[in-house]
Amino acid sequence: MKKLLSLILALSMLLCLVPSAIAEEDWVKTPGEIAKWDREVDFLIVGYGLAGAAAAVEAHDIDPEAEVLVLEKMPRSLAGGNSIASGQTFLVPAQEAVSTLKTYLTNCNEPNDIPEEYMDWLCQGFADQLPWIQSVAASAGYEAGYVGGGPLKWGSMVVEFSSFEGSVFDGCSAHLRQIGSTFENGGVWHCFDKAAAVRGIEVLYETPAVSLVQDPVTKEVFGVVARQADGTEIAIKSEKGVLLACGGFENNLEMQRDFHGMDTVYTAGTPGNTGDGIKMLMEAGAKIWHMNNQTQSGGFWLGIKVPEYEATFMRNFTMAGNSWIEISAEGTRFYNEAYGYHRQHMKYMEYGRYVDLPHERALPVDLIFDETTRAAGSIASQWLSWPTTTEGYMWTSDNLAEIEKGWIIKADTIEELAEKIGRDPEVLKATIEKWNAACEAGVDAEFGRDPAKMAKIETAPYYAVSITPTLVATTGGAKRDTAGRVLDWNENPIPGLYEAGQLGSYVSNLYQNGVFLSEAMLSGRTAAQTAFGGVSVFETVEEAVAGPVWSGAADGVYVGSAENLHGTIEVSFTIEGGNLTKIEVTGGAENLFMTADQMNEYVTAIVTAQDAGVDVVAGATVDCQAIGTALNAAFGK
Repeated sequence: MKKLLSLILALSMLLCLVPSAIAEEDWVKTPGEIAKWDREVDFLIVGYGLAGAAAAVEAHDIDPEAEVLVLEKMPRSLAGGNSIASGQTFLVPAQEAVSTLKTYLTNCNEPNDIPEEYMDWLCQGFADQLPWIQSVAASAGYEAGYVGGGPLKWGSMVVEFSSFEGSVFDGCSAHLRQIGSTFENGGVWHCFDKAAAVRGIEVLYETPAVSLVQDPVTKEVFGVVARQADGTEIAIKSEKGVLLACGGFENNLEMQRDFHGMDTVYTAGTPGNTGDGIKMLMEAGAKIWHMNNQTQSGGFWLGIKVPEYEATFMRNFTMAGNSWIEISAEGTRFYNEAYGYHRQHMKYMEYGRYVDLPHERALPVDLIFDETTRAAGSIASQWLSWPTTTEGYMWTSDNLAEIEKGWIIKADTIEELAEKIGRDPEVLKATIEKWNAACEAGVDAEFGRDPAKMAKIETAPYYAVSITPTLVATTGGAKRDTAGRVLDWNENPIPGLYEAGQLGSYVSNLYQNGVFLSEAMLSGRTAAQTAFGGVSVFETVEEAVAGPVWSGAADGVYVGSAENLHGTIEVSFTIEGGNLTKIEVTGGAENLFMTADQMNEYVTAIVTAQDAGVDVVAGATVDCQAIGTALNAAFGK
């Protein structure tokens, strides 16, 4: 009996411990649970990726006296979120292409459309924000350029789904780089990081938010509880609210299985994206959306996971050699492995619609190649993925260092290679023989691989490396409105709670290259504007280029400058009798690509209407926007 009572007592004590073990993180606390606020700030941002940095810069520029604080989960050397590991492209549509872009992105989102007014806001915002991006870049010693290395090039858009209506629109694929350089890994992130630094914005590294502080009745969010590197927790109150810009759940396998059904998947981006923001949002009562898009829209890519790094390398998009194949769990080929799927964010056409590549359903997958391909070039990307962009490992061009590390398996025969990677030797040998016969015939009857990308696997030694699905981003999070406010299940804003970036992205199905970075900047900036006075991006842009910004100015000549795509321009504005009577470019005219006729048309329209909100001149959008920026600068707006 005593033994039974002891057992019952022990079980009772154990059960008492279970709730605290399960609730290791209490993602929302009430104000009553906060004994004291350790710190109070004007605006608090959780997550220091591109969206968080853009929000911090905008908040500072709206009110330079405001105390803006950013909390970042990762150490300083690993900050930047997914933006530092991305391809660095952001999308800039021409003003006259906004309607066409809307049609195209709507088709990309089907069948999971977002509200039409959201799409209007997104597309117009992409077209409007270039002058702001250029202004921020100039403050950090950066410039916008074409991904090919030159200045911004209109008509250079990389369109991924060309069969969709609206896919032909005027725009450009842009990136940010230090002035004078041609390309920079992580350039967009580095630019905004430096812009935040020159503004003196404070970032607390290794300090993740672990709880929102929310009133249980009004649902208003007052601040967060954050955990410092030494494990101690601090409560931070934010006067203007909390912005969650802390990314998605790529590196949380439990959430991947629960929300997307993926058995094995890794991230090629930041290991810090483990769904913390989603957990806080769900507990705060936010309406959750976009958790199960087409592999969270960005697609799963072909990763190479090694023990030394938490994130993956990426298999080279275009292999230098041709004597290679990929095999499925059955030991056979399973798709056209040499096609350029990266041009469509790793989607392929099946039954008339774009779907994810079959790797997740074919695991385990191995890349098999011979000595000729080994020597031809790196089998992994040397510029994209977290271990390279952030942690600094450059995969060797001859792959020898990676063979030495054991990342690539080497064998003298196909049979020995099969044994080493746990494959049936006879099946692998038969697969290689079938491949070699196709190469001799010059036709891939199974999957239609381009004959120019086919060569026999016949030169020993032979090699194998495991290929795994790897995510570049997720889009799941809370539904947010066009002011950046988080919505509850009744679609009412949760007071004091904002969201930006890939957390709760507007991308709801197929992803078009450049949208994520553009959305990160736009949504971060918007949330800051709302928190500091309820001003939307549209209203801000309109105020920046429209209305009598010279109202009340004394008669005289006022000078302002601005950056366009090609350099600095200086513009003088003459006020007579309270009216703007003359606009003249007084410096940097060589940096203008608009013609004299276009210039005359634009300035005449402004002077005649006494309103800078006139339509820009077709074919000279960026130069017109630069003149508008100079106008604001001249009158201190």
